[in-house]
Amino acid sequence: MLSTIVLTAGLATAPQTLTPGHAAAAADATCTTFSVPTYVLEPAGSGTDAGKRVLHKYMEWGPRSADTDLLDTQFTASLPATSKVFTGGGNGIVYEATSGGQVKTYKDNTATGGSLLTPVKTYSLNWSAAKRILTNGTRILVIGSDGAIDVYNQSSPATGDGTLTKIMDDVKTSVTTSLAAADDVWMVNSAVQWLTGGKVQQSIISNLPPGIGSITPPGIRLETPTTVATGVDAAQAWAPGPNSLSTQAVTDDPDTTGQVRSYTTGPLTTADDDVRSGIVGDIMADAGPCLTDPDPETVPYFGTAPADDTDVPTAQQPGEDSSPAAPSNTVSGKFTLGNGQPVQGLTVTVTAADATLDSDSSAGVNEPVLGTATTAADGTWTLDLPAKLPAGVQQATNDNGGALNLNATTAATTTSGVPVLGVDALMAVPVPSQGASLTVGTAADAKAAEATDDDHTVPLVPDTVDDAAAKDPSAEQEQQSLAAKAEAEPRAVGEETPLWQSDHSVLPADYNPYAVGGKDVSAEAVTPRAGDCQTVTYEQWRKIRYTVVGEAHANWDAKASFQYDSSMNSSVELAINSNGNWKAGASRNLSNEFGLSTGYTNKGSYYAHQYKVPIEYRKYKKQYICTMGVKSTWYTVEPKRYKLPAGGSVGKIGKDVSAKDSSRNYNRAPKRNRGKVERGTFFELTRKKSTKFGNAVSLVGIGLSATTSYDNSHKQKITAGTRRNATHLIWGKNGPLDENPGVFYSN
Repeated sequence: MLSTIVLTAGLATAPQTLTPGHAAAAADATCTTFSVPTYVLEPAGSGTDAGKRVLHKYMEWGPRSADTDLLDTQFTASLPATSKVFTGGGNGIVYEATSGGQVKTYKDNTATGGSLLTPVKTYSLNWSAAKRILTNGTRILVIGSDGAIDVYNQSSPATGDGTLTKIMDDVKTSVTTSLAAADDVWMVNSAVQWLTGGKVQQSIISNLPPGIGSITPPGIRLETPTTVATGVDAAQAWAPGPNSLSTQAVTDDPDTTGQVRSYTTGPLTTADDDVRSGIVGDIMADAGPCLTDPDPETVPYFGTAPADDTDVPTAQQPGEDSSPAAPSNTVSGKFTLGNGQPVQGLTVTVTAADATLDSDSSAGVNEPVLGTATTAADGTWTLDLPAKLPAGVQQATNDNGGALNLNATTAATTTSGVPVLGVDALMAVPVPSQGASLTVGTAADAKAAEATDDDHTVPLVPDTVDDAAAKDPSAEQEQQSLAAKAEAEPRAVGEETPLWQSDHSVLPADYNPYAVGGKDVSAEAVTPRAGDCQTVTYEQWRKIRYTVVGEAHANWDAKASFQYDSSMNSSVELAINSNGNWKAGASRNLSNEFGLSTGYTNKGSYYAHQYKVPIEYRKYKKQYICTMGVKSTWYTVEPKRYKLPAGGSVGKIGKDVSAKDSSRNYNRAPKRNRGKVERGTFFELTRKKSTKFGNAVSLVGIGLSATTSYDNSHKQKITAGTRRNATHLIWGKNGPLDENPGVFYSN
């Protein structure tokens, strides 16, 4: 055993700076480090990725400045979930301690176009039982759960391929037990720092000479701890460099959890209290020996500073829509088999979806029938709505800004006896009934609503669900759904809302909704259900959920604004359950006047967040009752209207979406989508259809998408700053900025 007498409390008084002596003294005069690699080991995935964790690289730009940013480099690598990962010293060396008794070193070569984890060397060392492992490049501290510590020396910290020599073995002191019990521990230069209960302490490392006759290697001593800061509200902390501290807070709100703040120290002073949110996982910085501030005139970048793009045109506002929507009483759609083949002869019943909005429908309410149609040989159907709508339907249309939400329903039976159901949610902009009083602005609202309408080719789906299969999931089951995972870990799940979902699990990739009794019925011919039919609705619950309706982006020296006021103008998906799982897709248009103004203005710099408003959702049990009785039963979850919860906010800030910004994403965007905003000017979207926001809301294990149309009351805006080099580059997500960009991003 190596010497154990040297790791004891030492000096009665320790320096108060984070890194004393020559390292701190040399920093400001010669330092060139203003951006620090910061790695996040994200939580283990699910399904096929259950045994893996993703190492995600960020760059903390200007850690000591008021404009701190955490750039997402978008470089990632997978590692076994059982491995322990650590880094430090500022050399780009990443260590992995495997569960199989090896220690591997990697070089991060991403700044020069290489791999995040380029293998360097493998050591036969078993650190798998360690509670924590940390390094400053030269020293590696391996801490056990009982506070016992081993210390190793890395002979080549710059390359990670040197000799690892144990210089201390199984030492336990009051300092080491504090490290084992801490909420988080890290190193920066010659200091070990740790966070416990909101207090950050540090112990300075002193080097000791070899033992008697140089029999034992040189050791270290951890000096008497001193307090760096108190009142730190954080779950994790790390030091990007000397005299700097960054923290991450965890909240119950999935939109704000993982919020990163930055501080300077000596004493502790807030540098940026909202660097970024949504960072989830174990965070570690490759802290170097010194820090300096970046040039305030330089746009943040990763790798090599970008050259000026002189060919980028100044962003132009989108043109006006060419013509207003012509109101029409004609609605149409198409029904097919599950394999896409059209179905002829189906009876389609069209009902008004919102006419019973204020009724107590728990005991069952008939949806007003507006007419029936029959599908043609190509599966299409067409219906002319009544010239004069029933009073309740007309009122619902007026309340919805002139847009009439409809249900088109049909039912049939396959050749093997499986009942199938087709339900389409569609929207009409009807000619006002004679004498109808419409809200001012109806035409504009209806035009925007019409632009968000979806395709209406609907395949028939097996109708085999019952009350037990449609029961709401328990809280534990809901957390296993893809919708819940998308809300908690949006990057891991992606932005697209899947067509088919389970409210209590993740459906397999090969899920087949047409598998009934071990047989695929998607291609079976069907016999239409005949007779006069009526849809009866039974309300099961009402819930208010904040739903994404837009976002705005402003990187570097710019401000972001998102406005959503005067009238609601969004289209939100509904979900239908006829076979035990939920199908999302068709949408309801919500365009009522609610007399409120909400959003955010001039947020930034380095700001990009979604915005949410409260929408009421309802779950219904529905039955299609024809001449001979109940023909079909299904369940829906539907958006109904803007609804302010008691004591709730008119709107709220949503998820951090700044990962969509940055020069790397700009360089990937089509050139035709790019534009620039000159310093001191602004650009805003007030026209054209917006993009669809996937997983805009999650409720009872179901994820739904939403679309908001831009108009004079619904805007995304960026205002460029006035710094010398403050030409801001932006680009459209879906197309050119002056055509139909959907959303624009910022660099």
